[in-house]
Amino acid sequence: MAKNKAEERQKKIVDLITAQGTMRIADLAAQFNVSRETIRRDLHELDKSGVVKKWYGTVMPAQDFNDAPVAQRMHENESVKIKICQKALSLLAPHSLIFIDAGSTLQTFAKILSDYRDFTVITNSFPVVNELADSNNSIISVGGSYDPLTASTIGSQALNFIDKIKINYALLGTSGFAEHQGPTINSFDGSEIKKKIIENSRVNIVLADSSKASYSSLTQYTDWHNIDYLVTDKNLPPKIESNLSKLTDVIIA
Repeated sequence: MAKNKAEERQKKIVDLITAQGTMRIADLAAQFNVSRETIRRDLHELDKSGVVKKWYGTVMPAQDFNDAPVAQRMHENESVKIKICQKALSLLAPHSLIFIDAGSTLQTFAKILSDYRDFTVITNSFPVVNELADSNNSIISVGGSYDPLTASTIGSQALNFIDKIKINYALLGTSGFAEHQGPTINSFDGSEIKKKIIENSRVNIVLADSSKASYSSLTQYTDWHNIDYLVTDKNLPPKIESNLSKLTDVIIA
């Protein structure tokens, strides 16, 4: 009987976390009227099965925690990403010095940018370099340690290089922004890269389709007030758009 109750509760926990994203263990204990230790045992079983991931007093859906490799994500929501990238490109002055972040949406941006000319592009993303290699733009590739998940460079060498540059625009990605006061990413090393870029950029632009409003990831890399524009699509829920508009300029593609 106890085992059946635990299994039933665990199923409800998965449904709740899937619907709401990241949740605190204390809130789950209150929700199900059980002790935190009971919830921890439930989450231990769910974590072992690969359904959820625990992180310092919180729990999130496993797919939020573990981003798929960038090549695998390239064709997800492709038509929406194209519209977002075209809108973001319209915000840039011609011949600007820009940084393009790692990620599938930013690779799409680079693909569109390849039809333009005379931008100077700094990037730590290998796919972005490949997209722009035959274009009429200047490309500066950031060195550093290779991250196979994002196909980008990270680490002290990359940070030291970025610390020495000033750019007009930073085009940034995110794994999601549910339950946070800013965009998140599934990598502390990647977070440090983004933080340094934001410090050294005049205008910071996050490109994210509306599905990212339902997900969160390992660490928030900045607050929304440090982001000048969030470019997203028309499917962003009105309440979320209203809340975000108080913190940054939301542009619907």
